[in-house]
Amino acid sequence: MGAFFASLFDEIGARRRRLRQSLGDRGQGVAEFLVMGGLLVGSLGLFVRDWMPAAAPWGFALPFVFVAGYFLIDARRQISMARGAAPEKAASGYDWITLLWSFACALAGAAAFVIAWSAEPPTPVDPNDWTPPEDAVAVDIWP
Repeated sequence: MGAFFASLFDEIGARRRRLRQSLGDRGQGVAEFLVMGGLLVGSLGLFVRDWMPAAAPWGFALPFVFVAGYFLIDARRQISMARGAAPEKAASGYDWITLLWSFACALAGAAAFVIAWSAEPPTPVDPNDWTPPEDAVAVDIWP
């Protein structure tokens, strides 16, 4: 298990270097900001208004789904590397899979926020408008 995490962290660093090399410093910063921002807005942004968590409760699971998917993608990468795949080809393929997974999770987070933000708030209950049920109070009056 320790070898899995060591390889995972090494690959995270290498993936960030390859992303910086292909997109530049600003491009890498924007890409990482979009991913983290989408995940945070989709989970913590649901606390902006009282009714938002009930409108899109699945937004709270997105960071956990993102991390689990990232682990599964890297486990698959490590298995393919153990089987003797070419490191350059495997790195390129898994970089795209990881990038698409990250942006999909960020888009899902943004969607959770938009769905919750645009949801109708529950109508307030007027305490003066309430009437008790007919059998709530025993009545001995006859017509």
